[in-house]
Amino acid sequence: MLRFAVILLALLFALPAYAVENESAFDRVLRTGVIRCGYYVFPPIVIRDVNTNAMSGVSVDVMNRLATRAGLTVEWTEEITFGNWVPAMQSGRFDMICTPMWPELTHGRAVLFSEPLFFSGLSPAVRVDDPRFTATTPRDVLNSPDITILTQEGNATDAIARTAFPKAKFYTLSPEAGTANYYQDLIAKKADAILTDRNGQYEMGRNNQPIRLVDPANPVKLQSFPLVVNRGETTLRDFLNLAITEMDYSGDIDRILRRWEAEPGLTYLRRAKAFSPNP
Repeated sequence: MLRFAVILLALLFALPAYAVENESAFDRVLRTGVIRCGYYVFPPIVIRDVNTNAMSGVSVDVMNRLATRAGLTVEWTEEITFGNWVPAMQSGRFDMICTPMWPELTHGRAVLFSEPLFFSGLSPAVRVDDPRFTATTPRDVLNSPDITILTQEGNATDAIARTAFPKAKFYTLSPEAGTANYYQDLIAKKADAILTDRNGQYEMGRNNQPIRLVDPANPVKLQSFPLVVNRGETTLRDFLNLAITEMDYSGDIDRILRRWEAEPGLTYLRRAKAFSPNP
């Protein structure tokens, strides 16, 4: 009897540690009151001050607003790259990726995506001094073995570009390459074109390296911007979907985007309205 009591006590003392070790990300967020964020830096979505490490941008405002509404706080835990974000997510070092990621079906085997915060149109972009292209050049002109398109392994643009331009040649960056390399290698003439959106065009012009979108009225893809959680974390995903929907209906997301957009109301595309005005 004494031996049974000792074993029972040992099991009872072990249960809390076991429960914490095996708790879901959502339960951990509720227990600690903190959302631990993985993120990558790309203005104006996420901006990190190199001197103070202070975080700002669209995603920072969205997550802070979400956390305030839910009675939580946000911790920007780890900067990720397109090469390590999936294993970093799976390792549990943070609860979610708080910078919107461009989803791919292959990523859907490892992670879950939330409802989109917003959208943008992905179009080919070229150097402004390249005489072969103008803003009205049909994008199909790029589908040629004479054209080299720059992509990045692990970035959704790789699969999109190869599908849209199967006859082109490709110059592919490693997953560990920074976002800056994606644009700077185009300027350095290592390729003829990349895929980007109006914000990418603006950011390059702001840094005195202007690029031109080719046929932006007919984007290659309408690109969604969802948040990311680990596969199996359906409760956390549902919580984020509820938050995103409510922040969309309340106008919070539109106000945040307008604060950061280069062209307020135009740089990014909004989710469709859930209603039509009364006649």
